[in-house]
Amino acid sequence: MTKKILYLIAALLFVLVSYQGYEYYTFIEQRNQLVKEKGAATTAALRDQVDGILSKIVTEAERLAALLGQNEYSAEQIENLIKESALSIPEIQGVTACYEPYSFAQSKRLYCPYYDKGTQEYLYVEKNYDYTVKGAKGTDWYTGVREEGAKWVEPYFAQAAKDWYIDYGIPFYFGEGPNQGKVRGTITMSFIASGFKNLIHALSLGKTGYGLITSQAGVFLAHPINEYVGKTKLERIKANTQQPELVAAYEGLLAGQTGNIEFYDEAIDDHTLFYYDKIPSSGWGIGLLFYKNDLLEDQLALNRRYIKMALLFSAFLIFLIAIHFNKDYLDQTEIWQLSILASILLLSNIWLIGYLKHTTLPTSNPKQSPPIVDNASLNGFIHEQHLRADTLKIPKATPIPTGIYVQRLEFENSYNLNVGGTVWQKYPLDKVETVTVGFRFPQMSPFAEAAYVEESYRELVEAKEDEAGYLLVGWEFRVTLRLNLNYANYPFDKRHLSIDIVPMNNQDHLLFIPDLASYTYTNPFKKSGLQPSIEISGNEVLESYFNFSLETYDADFGYGRKELYEEVPVLHFNINLRRILLNAFVTYLIPIFVTLVMMFILIFACGKTEERQGIIESMAAFFFVLIFSHIDMRKEIITADLIYMEYFYFITYFMIIISTFNLITYTKNKTRFFDFNENQIFKAIYFPLFFLSVLILTLLKFY
Repeated sequence: MTKKILYLIAALLFVLVSYQGYEYYTFIEQRNQLVKEKGAATTAALRDQVDGILSKIVTEAERLAALLGQNEYSAEQIENLIKESALSIPEIQGVTACYEPYSFAQSKRLYCPYYDKGTQEYLYVEKNYDYTVKGAKGTDWYTGVREEGAKWVEPYFAQAAKDWYIDYGIPFYFGEGPNQGKVRGTITMSFIASGFKNLIHALSLGKTGYGLITSQAGVFLAHPINEYVGKTKLERIKANTQQPELVAAYEGLLAGQTGNIEFYDEAIDDHTLFYYDKIPSSGWGIGLLFYKNDLLEDQLALNRRYIKMALLFSAFLIFLIAIHFNKDYLDQTEIWQLSILASILLLSNIWLIGYLKHTTLPTSNPKQSPPIVDNASLNGFIHEQHLRADTLKIPKATPIPTGIYVQRLEFENSYNLNVGGTVWQKYPLDKVETVTVGFRFPQMSPFAEAAYVEESYRELVEAKEDEAGYLLVGWEFRVTLRLNLNYANYPFDKRHLSIDIVPMNNQDHLLFIPDLASYTYTNPFKKSGLQPSIEISGNEVLESYFNFSLETYDADFGYGRKELYEEVPVLHFNINLRRILLNAFVTYLIPIFVTLVMMFILIFACGKTEERQGIIESMAAFFFVLIFSHIDMRKEIITADLIYMEYFYFITYFMIIISTFNLITYTKNKTRFFDFNENQIFKAIYFPLFFLSVLILTLLKFY
């Protein structure tokens, strides 16, 4: 009868294990399908969104060209027309109506008004340069359209507007008179390249994904590396790409094809998906790159399935063993075999849970923004702050590019972090005399004895073709920061180091932003801003990145303007650390396991005797060894939380108590349970009981 029950339970567990395996397979397939569908849908959304905008621009340009070709307008009327046209399409930056020499009026050689929605002002291009000269720098937007007809112009740097532009140009013609049918001028609908980045930023690409758009010639119109826009072709990137799947995708993108590829990226230990497509109205190419795990962010659900399968499989094995040993009497060898197998299974499950917890990346702080990895996300945040300023009727904050390079990191204790390195900032020249140049670390420890922040260099950088001039100021620093760290999961905790950098004076209306252009990489896994040789004893650096949070203070600091201290943007430089477990295990687990083994040897060696004083003294010695190790751990890790590693001590204390009770009872009295095979039952369950207790508490803590 007993054997039938065991067979029934084993069969039931086999069904549960099989179902869990099927459910896991289904979950993985659904997960992969979800990623592919999300990638395809996001790519299609970007394609349709860009195509819709471009189609509107083309339609409006054709309407405006028809009006200017068929009618004579005064300068004021033309300026009103281009203003109304610009305002009718939210996505464009401005509209230009340019005339051939003496085509607007015999008394005026050139006339080319441009309405800029950003400044809400008119810019007269003819005052800056002669746009009709073929082959001159920055004139193809006009001369190319004049000679070739309506087209999307390759990106160019607008000399007058000082920005990279992407234009749709269309010629308009004399409608009557001796020049009827000849080109009288062109209409240009201007779209700033950063506008595409804003479109991409609005899409869900995960923490580190990015998008790109290329012209028909393969020139980047949008790319996470700002320096590529307008200057670099996809062919160059393709030539420097080592991943063959990505090279094939770039070739497909250049050929105007649609498709996707998937490959494993060893650098970030994740599967990468790249989708590419073509925009129908312009022939431009778009590409979106996603990281699978980054996009899903459901590692906890996957880990729980691993754990559930492991537990069910272990239970199934235990019942198979029980069926194998189903006898009226088990000899000593079989009892020890059961003990060893049970200990191995329990220890394997503990190891699996610890491994999953240790290798899972830390979750992002919900109070902070996602990592700022490209100018699209950065511009989106700046735009939000400017909208808030408009709503509150306060001055818009001036963005100040700020960078940090950390050369030294060392923990002084559980919460104080010693940091050394360089901070640099770029101040617009028109702000240098009116604001307080500098920064502060609000987390600086009030008891830091040697805080050092000293200006190390200052240089005036002249304006370049595509960059305004600025004052570059750099500081060397060595400070102690007080951080709020959580040690409840020690040694599987991930320490999140957030270095806050804020302006000296909120009255200056400055917005510190990451100086992304100064870093070779902005992907968090590339660990930008950290010296490559940097080492933190007992820790591994996982990632580094910039992001923002919005802090609200409960005081106005005497200024009488509380809005200055509500939702104040704070720039964070974040470093995520993972412990190297060997140090914690050698320091704390070895004393525990040595104590357990010594206790087991004592239990194994004890026989029937009236002398029990030695037992109590030995157990007391084991207890004091553990309690001093426990105290040392609490001294090193100062926290009000009950940390995970302490459970091992508490369980070992429990083992000391029940082992003492067992030995005293066994040596003094005759008990059927303890006297069986000279206390073999307790000896056999000793380690399985310990590992079972650890497994239960580990599940309660991490599952």
